[in-house]
Amino acid sequence: MNNKKWSLLALFFGLFSVVLVGSFWLLTPKVTEAACGASTSSCKTCHEVKGEDPVSKKGNWHIQHAFGDFCQACHLGVATETDKAKAHVGVVAKPLAQPDQSCASCHPSDSAARVAKYGGTVTGSSNSTGGATSASGAPAPGTSATSSEAGAITPSEAATQIPPSANPNFDLIDFNVRDMVPWLAWVIGIINAFILMLLAVLIWRWKKGFWPWSFLKGRQNNVPYHSLPPEAQEVFSLLLEGDIETVLALQEILKREQGRQLLQAVSHLPEKVQAQLQRFNENELKSLSSLSDVMKNVKEGEHLGL
Repeated sequence: MNNKKWSLLALFFGLFSVVLVGSFWLLTPKVTEAACGASTSSCKTCHEVKGEDPVSKKGNWHIQHAFGDFCQACHLGVATETDKAKAHVGVVAKPLAQPDQSCASCHPSDSAARVAKYGGTVTGSSNSTGGATSASGAPAPGTSATSSEAGAITPSEAATQIPPSANPNFDLIDFNVRDMVPWLAWVIGIINAFILMLLAVLIWRWKKGFWPWSFLKGRQNNVPYHSLPPEAQEVFSLLLEGDIETVLALQEILKREQGRQLLQAVSHLPEKVQAQLQRFNENELKSLSSLSDVMKNVKEGEHLGL
């Protein structure tokens, strides 16, 4: 029995250890490539969440990028500051007018085309005819349509704030993949459910007192059958051969305060008396009990000389 208890305890604590270690493994921070706009900065908190100066509906760029948090990538500033004055230090008010300070940080290879798309000022090399692109991004008079597209922007030092990525769509967040639950999380969840069921069964089984202590302590030490005296083995063999009513009757007698004395007294009765008692019905046994009380009173009277 002790081996069984220790085996169950080892199984229980083993499963608990697996769940605990697996949880720490899943929660351990990993070095990953952060997606642009994946976290909410103080910029978006004040402007959008608190509604102090919403910009998500101002202009095509803001409307198309309202799903993320790209404030610092374009406007610079200090996105971690909660104070308005400190957060606005170094802010670029009009990023499209200074693409080398803003757009080039995320799109260094095609900044000119993107600036022209949103109506910004493209500054770069002139074409073969000496013309330049206009502020609106449309071809200037006397130039070809490809001249503006060929414009290039030299990124400034501020453009290096976001490291380059081999993934051209690194600034897009796939929330379907992001919210997927890994298979290990499902396994840990199933193990957690199993352990909760096991705890419920143990608590229900040992509901009196602190069940782990009761489980370790045990109600009593079980004695192997072969270590019992021959007389006790014979009694157990007779009980196994008998019916359940006999076993329950013996249990009921032994539960009484004088149960052992009663069994010993009955065993010392002559066989003739035992046979007569077996033939008595319930009323006759009650009459016999009353007669015993009368005889007891008579003996007490004789003792007192009455």
